Amino acid sequence: MIRTVVSFLLLCPKRLSKRKEKEWDKEHEAILKRLGAKLTTRGEYEIETTTPRVAELLKLLQQWRKDGARVNGYGLAEELVDDDKTHVEWFIVDPTGHSNSEGFESMVWDLQEPILDNDVHLRIRADRMKRGVHVAGWSPLVYVSERFKDVVEAHRLTGIEFVWCRDIGKYRAPQWYLPVCHQGLGRGLDHPWIDTTKLSGRGHQTLDPRGRHGQSSAFAEQYKPDAGPGDPLLKELLRQLRSMELRKSPPDFASFPRYLRKYLPDTDFAYTIKNAYDSRQRGLAMNRRARDLLKAKGIVTDDLCAPLLIMDRPPKGVENLDRRYGKAEPAFSPEQMARIRELEKTAWAKHLANPKPPRAPDLARSLALLRQRKRSDSKSFSRPAAPKTIAEAGRALGAAIPDAWQRVLRLSNGGKIDHSPLASDEACLIIPAEKLAAEQRTEVKYYQDIRAELPKTLLLAMQTEIGDSVWLDTAHPRQDGDCRVVLMSHETGEEERDWSSVAAFLEELLTADDG
Repeated sequence: MIRTVVSFLLLCPKRLSKRKEKEWDKEHEAILKRLGAKLTTRGEYEIETTTPRVAELLKLLQQWRKDGARVNGYGLAEELVDDDKTHVEWFIVDPTGHSNSEGFESMVWDLQEPILDNDVHLRIRADRMKRGVHVAGWSPLVYVSERFKDVVEAHRLTGIEFVWCRDIGKYRAPQWYLPVCHQGLGRGLDHPWIDTTKLSGRGHQTLDPRGRHGQSSAFAEQYKPDAGPGDPLLKELLRQLRSMELRKSPPDFASFPRYLRKYLPDTDFAYTIKNAYDSRQRGLAMNRRARDLLKAKGIVTDDLCAPLLIMDRPPKGVENLDRRYGKAEPAFSPEQMARIRELEKTAWAKHLANPKPPRAPDLARSLALLRQRKRSDSKSFSRPAAPKTIAEAGRALGAAIPDAWQRVLRLSNGGKIDHSPLASDEACLIIPAEKLAAEQRTEVKYYQDIRAELPKTLLLAMQTEIGDSVWLDTAHPRQDGDCRVVLMSHETGEEERDWSSVAAFLEELLTADDG
């Protein structure tokens, strides 16, 4: 499905007091949210333009315009939605906006430059990369984790190889790689609203035959005179927004990339063209098979995979760039690739000969990992537990919950960590505070029934979907509020694993699938 979204920054009428401004903003925010609008972090409202919504929004804006309201910027965006009606075949990997590039020294690379012995683009401080995140960079320069590489190779996905990025960090960490694709996805198509005779030739609007690629959006003055949505009501809405815009400017516009089916490769991965000026830049695309597999393994998420529209023929008036300019060259020439592999071999040998020390577990870092997992999979985690709830849970258990685990519950009072190696690739479950006492009684009885006596100093914390359980050992409390953690086997009733601290346990629990 292709959906259209309109956005705008709404400004209250002038000459209102500060208190009245807040009241006005709150009242109008409630009205727009009832209409289905979402408020972005930039303070803009975004609303999908269904016919009933457009009609209602138009009436509201007309009235608010009379009241003196204005907008400071507005836009229209086309979004391709992967749903039952639209079976998306290919996706571009786009980590732009995802903060996981702290270990890189540079994120801009002209790929046609000579490969240097200690090139900053092929080295990384791996210990600074966020654990549990497997894609970094931005759309023209994507890097992937060791776990990403392992899954791709284990399932024999095609069209891609990986270049190791020299690890210059201080501590042992999962490694990172530059993915290099063998085949291109094609040059793509220009959006039919764009007047390509007005392209500037600058930036990603390069007109160089080596890098000319389809444009999904352009500057306001570069659209055709008749460009715009065909729906008369939506056109009227845009006119209304323009009348309210402080500078009377036309809307910003954005759409999704389009490619021709004829030029798709018979591989799972392909490179895309992102040339800017005279530089050579390449992005990473994957087909549905690869996307579904990596998503199922927790390697990528929907917000990292931008859907592409695959077309059988160009729209009327849109040029076939692949036919005119031919196949775009890959990321590296054969000579460059040979040089990269030569340097990689030498650097990898040095890396193996000088192993890095592990970083000591840290509770703050481990909780940050949990917080990150909760953000990326919010449906699998609960709201934080209130201090009163935790205190009542401790009284029901007959012992105070160690402070380190209280901090876990204050972050998420229950949660599900899928595909955990600690549970044979099934889930590990954080038990909500209010259920701890009842679940502990059940677990203790089970172990008694199999003639396994649990020490009374153990407090239940988690369960696994295969029947094992995770316990906090309070026999020797630490001054920092942390404690030993034990994994009990439901088959033998014995300790199967143990960790010196909650910090160490959480770090393994949340990063065990990193590779």
